[in-house]
Amino acid sequence: MIQFSTGKFFKHILRSLLFAASFFCCAEGYSRNYYISASGNDVANGRTAQSAWRTLKKLNKNSLQAGDTIFLQRGGVYAGTITILQSGTAQKPIVITAYGTGAEPVISGSVAVNEWKPAGNNRYEAQVKQPVYDLFMNDQRQTPARYPNSGFLTIDKAHGKDSIECNALQEPDGFWNGATLRIRPIDWVYETRTVKSYQKGLLIQGPQDRYLIEKSFEQRTLGGKTGIYKFQKGYGFYLEGLPAMVDTAGEWSWRDGKLLVQLPEGTKPNTVMMNAVVHHYGVWLAAGVRHVTIKGLEFSQLEKAGIGGSWQIEDITVTENLFRHIHGSGVWFDSASARVVITRNRFSDILGRGISLLESGNSEIAYNDLKRIGLSRGHGWSGVNGASGILLHNTERKVQFDTTFAHHNTVRYNRVDSCGYNGIRVDGHHNLVEYNVIEHCSLTLNDGANLYCFAAGPGVTHHSIFRKNIVRYSIGDSKATPGNANLAFGIYIDNNSYDMLVEGNTVISTGASGILNNDASYNNTFRNNTIYDCEDGLGFAEWANVGKLYGLLVEGNTVIATKPKQWAVSMTNWLAPKLDVGIMRNNRYINTASSNFFYYTTKQFPDASRLPLSFEQYQRIINNEEGSSVVSAFTPWAKDLEPVVYVNDSATETTFKPVKESRLTDSTMAAEMVSIPPYSSIVILQPKTAKK
Repeated sequence: MIQFSTGKFFKHILRSLLFAASFFCCAEGYSRNYYISASGNDVANGRTAQSAWRTLKKLNKNSLQAGDTIFLQRGGVYAGTITILQSGTAQKPIVITAYGTGAEPVISGSVAVNEWKPAGNNRYEAQVKQPVYDLFMNDQRQTPARYPNSGFLTIDKAHGKDSIECNALQEPDGFWNGATLRIRPIDWVYETRTVKSYQKGLLIQGPQDRYLIEKSFEQRTLGGKTGIYKFQKGYGFYLEGLPAMVDTAGEWSWRDGKLLVQLPEGTKPNTVMMNAVVHHYGVWLAAGVRHVTIKGLEFSQLEKAGIGGSWQIEDITVTENLFRHIHGSGVWFDSASARVVITRNRFSDILGRGISLLESGNSEIAYNDLKRIGLSRGHGWSGVNGASGILLHNTERKVQFDTTFAHHNTVRYNRVDSCGYNGIRVDGHHNLVEYNVIEHCSLTLNDGANLYCFAAGPGVTHHSIFRKNIVRYSIGDSKATPGNANLAFGIYIDNNSYDMLVEGNTVISTGASGILNNDASYNNTFRNNTIYDCEDGLGFAEWANVGKLYGLLVEGNTVIATKPKQWAVSMTNWLAPKLDVGIMRNNRYINTASSNFFYYTTKQFPDASRLPLSFEQYQRIINNEEGSSVVSAFTPWAKDLEPVVYVNDSATETTFKPVKESRLTDSTMAAEMVSIPPYSSIVILQPKTAKK
């Protein structure tokens, strides 16, 4: 007979229960590591480098918790999407990063296509069940099959947003049904539609499902049933995507599971690497996710974005990553994100947007390098704000019924080079944009700027600061327009922007105004900016709202025109007999190639005023410019000199040695060595015979 003590037994049970409880409590708060390797095995437990998983699909079957870290082995390529549904904490964020040695691990949206069959005329077919969004051969993006093979067709007759007629299209009825329509309805937009039906020369548009319909335009497009803008005669378009269009080396199409490509003469598919893009995102953050860090990865060959996020995500850090060959955006977050930090990343060859945050607050975008964004006309985005480097924007409604606007964001120390449209756009209020270098913008669209802000109505974009930015080479692009002039600005304060400070910037060589204050933007300050070699130096335009451009303070700016037909100041009012912008004082205007380089015109002002004006004539008309001065072709001390700008686009002070006999803009002789502070410039008037 077995005997035992009841008291001891229950004490033993109690100790066991307490131990179990403490174990599970500790386990619940325990941070775990997950390892993914190109040589891993999904049958393993994934908890060490030696037992790493192989695929992201295996990872996504596990529920993450605060403090977990996902390690991707360097040198590997991992197809698919990491989906984050859980949040970390401030002390224990969820981290996605790299381990090992070698190149950054690549999260890729493409799959290799290896099994091809000849289809005649150096074309090959392969079966790919998933929709194919892009095709890469040896890491080079191939051309979606299109007609015409280059350039654009022209709209001969337009019918609102519904249809267009083109006399060059003579194919039988139904031939173009189902094709993708890439169309330029207005200077600053390409839109994507589907050909709903075709009747000899007449294309009837239908909805497309590839690109997001932004909230700003849901009502205007009837939920995507139409485009944003009415079609216009003389603008251009092309057709895309049908297998019958595959007739040129590098063209491809995908329809109903069949991928068709035409290779260059003599090239066989087994001698090249073919990758078909089938995944939307590299990392996706679900709505409400907080405290996630993504560091040290490469995102490549994806459809929607390298990193995408739903609404109200917070405390997200994206740092030291590489984003390349992405159709949509490098980073794209939906509305109302907060405390997002995007730093020290590289972005290149992205067709839509580099960085896009909608209605974000208290976020920082800093020390990023962006190149070649939005350079494929008609691709990457449909509608407004495509082809942009950095975009902090809002849902645009003339009557706002919410107050979730971008606010208190900082954009600094970024380098943005070669964008199809805007380099940096920052809407909303109390934002700071400083120490950025923004160059070569508006390469595929018109009426954009290197640095831009806008609001559809009042109360949205105000009290922000644009300072110490280097802005140069805005180009403008008028292809697929009815012969419109190229139009692009340096810094563009667009409609309904007020109480803005634009200070200490350098603007060089723009296709329109170096700095423009547009209609219905008021109480803005433009101070101590240097504007060099722009079609218009300072521009002011009122064209839709009488009396809504007022209260400006324009002081201490140096504006240099380098050609006889460049304007130092351009004031235009299409609506009223006068334009009184506010106070202009202590500015310096230079053009040693002309004595008449000011422009002022209003609807009812005498035609003679539309001629170039001297500074004295201009000053009498506007009754302004106290303390301002001019250096012109008639200035004795400057007659053998020409202006040159020296720029320091770095974070450290630099010095240079001016040409002998050079002068400063106040006529004093330049020192033997001249210093330029960080992100600043200086204008020197040097002898015309000096080498530049």
